[in-house]
Amino acid sequence: MTNTAMTERNPAEQIIIDGTTRLFAIIGDPIAQVKSPRVLNPRFVATGMDAVMIPVNVRPDHFEATVRGLMAIGNLDGIVVTVPYKSRILPLIDDVLPMAQQVGAANALRREPDGRWCGDMFDGRGLVRGLGKADVRLAGRRVMLIGAGGAGSAVAVALADAGIAALTIFDVDADKATALADRARSAYPACAVRAGAVDLAGHDTLINATPIGMAPGDGLPAPIDGLSADTMVVDVIIKPEVTPLLAASRARGCRTFNGRIMLEGQADELAAFFGAGMN
Repeated sequence: MTNTAMTERNPAEQIIIDGTTRLFAIIGDPIAQVKSPRVLNPRFVATGMDAVMIPVNVRPDHFEATVRGLMAIGNLDGIVVTVPYKSRILPLIDDVLPMAQQVGAANALRREPDGRWCGDMFDGRGLVRGLGKADVRLAGRRVMLIGAGGAGSAVAVALADAGIAALTIFDVDADKATALADRARSAYPACAVRAGAVDLAGHDTLINATPIGMAPGDGLPAPIDGLSADTMVVDVIIKPEVTPLLAASRARGCRTFNGRIMLEGQADELAAFFGAGMN
């Protein structure tokens, strides 16, 4: 990252933007739902970074031109990437780090001192970190994962890396689920990974990594017949806080987490990546 100006500030002080402020952008389409600026801007202040993150709505038909334009801004040091661009961003990154390579997607880019851009993926790491802070032990768990897109791929790889015993991946695009299962199995042979239909028998954890449940009128991402009270359910959607899946799971007595658990864990990872890590 370029030299980021550091100032002495009270952690509770409002961010002051002036000519020395370094910029970070979060890009996506839509963009109204993102929470990263609310989470990361206070961390910039608390660690004394003269920096601010802003949301940027990037339209699909102008994606490459807009991202290259952002990268050309001299005082922009980082980019967070949200839907639907986590895979599409890869060809624009100079150095794709190992986790992003395995996942096939990236959600954070950082400008290095030499001007090159490196990118990594923190969705899955954020979920693992967030669940760990909630005293959830992942090692040995048997997970049913719905969704093999950017978020699902990141979650699958990070869970296998965290030592889960088994992982079943479902996606409406069966080829996509199979390809992800093959990648995860190859990288983590100790984890029993397969692609298959949603079947909660033999699984103690259910994770939804699709956007189904975000829009008004959405139903469940998949049938949850057989869901028992001892199954932990995670929905990576942040807004609404209670999705149809979480409402149905809570009615059955399940322990549930919404997307905030991943957001908060991811904020720790991103802050460190951008140089605003907190002890």
